Amino acid sequence: MNDLLAIQEIKKQVDKLSGLLKNLKDSSLIDVKDNASKESDIEMGNRFTRSQSDSGMDSFNKQIQEIKKQVDRLSGLLKVLKDANVETKSVAKASAMKAIRKQMEKDIDEVVKIARNVREKIEAINKENLANRRKPGCGKGTSVDRSRTNMTNALTKKFRDIMIEF
Repeated sequence: MNDLLAIQEIKKQVDKLSGLLKNLKDSSLIDVKDNASKESDIEMGNRFTRSQSDSGMDSFNKQIQEIKKQVDRLSGLLKVLKDANVETKSVAKASAMKAIRKQMEKDIDEVVKIARNVREKIEAINKENLANRRKPGCGKGTSVDRSRTNMTNALTKKFRDIMIEF
């Protein structure tokens, strides 16, 4: 009988302790959640929403794609001009030579226009990259800054290489 009473008493104490532990867990979880929202966790990094962490990357990517199209167009014109140059070496008639030269001059004028446009856009993007560093979460060395800088540098190198071929 004593054993039965002792077991019931232990169950009551266990129930009280489990209730206290549950209350303690609930209250500490709330405190931890409140503290987590107030303070940033170093391991978690800064918490930004998608729109904040994007930091203008959508518009930047559109600009880069437009410039890439123009650079590809420049490389196509380079190929056309090289082919026309080879063709001028084998043409015997003066009228055919004049037509080829006239077309080459048009292509060269178009190349100059596109090259100026591309150069201006790349310079504008470089200025935007510097301005973007002032935004919160986009400072020097952040992933957004590195992405913007790397993409701009790669595009600049590609443009420079094509212009050297001319």
